[in-house]
Amino acid sequence: MAKEIVLFVLFSVVHLLAIVTISKEDVFYLPSKIVPILILIVALFRSFPSLEKRGKLVAVGLVFSLFGDSFLAIPKEGYFVPGLGSFLIAQLIYSYAFTIDSKIKPVLAIPFLLFGSSFFMILVPKLGALTIPVGFYISAICLMGWRAAARNSITKPFYLGLLGALVFILSDSIIAYSMFLNREMDRSVASLGIMITYYLAQLLIYAATKTEELDVQSVKNT
Repeated sequence: MAKEIVLFVLFSVVHLLAIVTISKEDVFYLPSKIVPILILIVALFRSFPSLEKRGKLVAVGLVFSLFGDSFLAIPKEGYFVPGLGSFLIAQLIYSYAFTIDSKIKPVLAIPFLLFGSSFFMILVPKLGALTIPVGFYISAICLMGWRAAARNSITKPFYLGLLGALVFILSDSIIAYSMFLNREMDRSVASLGIMITYYLAQLLIYAATKTEELDVQSVKNT
């Protein structure tokens, strides 16, 4: 697992440097953005047939995240909603992955419900035609956070997955803040904050999945 993480970090840094040195119109921008996620996808799909159900779901979620990254990196209008939709599907897949072998635990939904509804109400006056898509997306990512918190097994994968979900919520909150609440925010600063937290979230979810897979394989081999 260490090899793909090192590669992931290196190529993540490459894209962070691209954010502050080139524009979205540059031909290098999109590839630099998606390569880190491609590394995680390839690492999981190399062992896809032997992955447990949760691992397979996370792999598919990463694929939809890749689609979302690609849409949002296109420097033209009209690609925000497809990008949002791709990430919405990814969040629902992650939610299902976290729900496997877990109880409902409705009380754990309360903090995510409070955060999601409050943040949405703050955003509503600024959303216009995007009110419904953004509302659905906030619901999906809060659902993902709740399901990550509700897992039964309180082990290393649980903590990695929950932290990944929380950082993902932070990343998307920065997107919403910079797009709708503070449009004067420096684009490079906003993009750096978004991508640092986004890459970290995906890496944590990947690490949770890979650690769990290794644990399962270890048990099977004993």
